[in-house]
Amino acid sequence: MTPQQTQAALDAAENELCDLRGLRALAAAFINDPTHDPDTRRVLAQHLGLPEPRRENSAHV
Repeated sequence: MTPQQTQAALDAAENELCDLRGLRALAAAFINDPTHDPDTRRVLAQHLGLPEPRRENSAHV
């Protein structure tokens, strides 16, 4: 691989990592949004290997 090819591959990998981090952040935001179905949020977290959603305290209305 030439240095230019190596740099192009590294740039592509960094861009893909950035995209994946953005998707993970979006999924985490969904998982922790209490307006969505709690079971859906919990299952999504499990499938993605993320922490389960925060539990909303009903006393804080």
